[in-house]
Amino acid sequence: MDAMTKSRSISNLLDHWVEAIMSNPEAPIPPLDPRVERILAIAADLRGMPSQEFKGRLKADILSRTNRHGQPLFTVDQINERLAAMAVEPAMVPHDTEAALRDLPNESMRFLMFMDGHTIGVTRGSSPSHWERHPAGDEMLSILEGETEIVTLTDEGPVHSTAGAGSVFICPRGLWHRLVPRSPISILFATPGEGTEISAEENPLGKSKRGRSRASALVATDIRAAIAAAPELSISASTTEEEAMAAFPKIAQLDNRGVFVGRFSGESPWERHAEGDELLHALEGEVEVTVLTDQGAVYATLRAGSVFVCPKGLWHKQAPRPAVTLLSATPQPTDISFASDPRLTSAI
Repeated sequence: MDAMTKSRSISNLLDHWVEAIMSNPEAPIPPLDPRVERILAIAADLRGMPSQEFKGRLKADILSRTNRHGQPLFTVDQINERLAAMAVEPAMVPHDTEAALRDLPNESMRFLMFMDGHTIGVTRGSSPSHWERHPAGDEMLSILEGETEIVTLTDEGPVHSTAGAGSVFICPRGLWHRLVPRSPISILFATPGEGTEISAEENPLGKSKRGRSRASALVATDIRAAIAAAPELSISASTTEEEAMAAFPKIAQLDNRGVFVGRFSGESPWERHAEGDELLHALEGEVEVTVLTDQGAVYATLRAGSVFVCPKGLWHKQAPRPAVTLLSATPQPTDISFASDPRLTSAI
């Protein structure tokens, strides 16, 4: 037998016996070539470890670490190319906003993921933006760095709002608005893309047109102040709905989603949202999110600065390590389950 044939034979034997050991943890190690026996001994030590849960967590970790966020976007063609690429990218993968912003040029943006009809992304700039409006829904701006004035055109005239680092601002559906930075800014945005209009005119309404009445107060909300005023939640079997609501105050409304912030420890119950996707943004700490799908559980670890979208209708839960501060844009109503597998009880 020549060396190549012998090598191929050993390789085939190794494949056969490793597969046998992994499929049957009780199988004894057979007497083979000493080189094969040493490798099989390692496989035997690891037998039983590659469970579905282990594989799921490993896959999630690999996907999150190899995620590239896409190129900086400047032009309409680049935007359309990125949207097409996102449509075929793996879902339920966390994106690190700090990494996405790290090498982002001034006056550009990156698209990270979809949330129903919204695009989640980050942008950086220091110059006044063009006017824009979004007929398909509200837009959420979470200011990560710097301070900006936001000018919104309404029937009552222009409204000037100030939004600084650590605040959230909701631009109501259909209203023209623009940003006038007071310092270099970095922003996490959730923008409804369909029907978005852009204008470089001084007044996009024109001389004869008017805006529409504002549906809500155009005021930025201080996230840190809201968190400081709420009690930290330690989830246990005795946690009440009232305690959970007090720990997660609603700070804004984004279409059919309440925007909530809070800090908690302890594993959450299962929840799902039949009316839309949920956005999670880890502000401090770390949390593992488990999502139940037809193909099995999906695991995602959110570290400080990460964003993640839980798909519409899928049961999911959160396990902080050991505590996490979260901002969420959560569709209402929300279903809650304390079952070990809520899919079984909800199907009855």
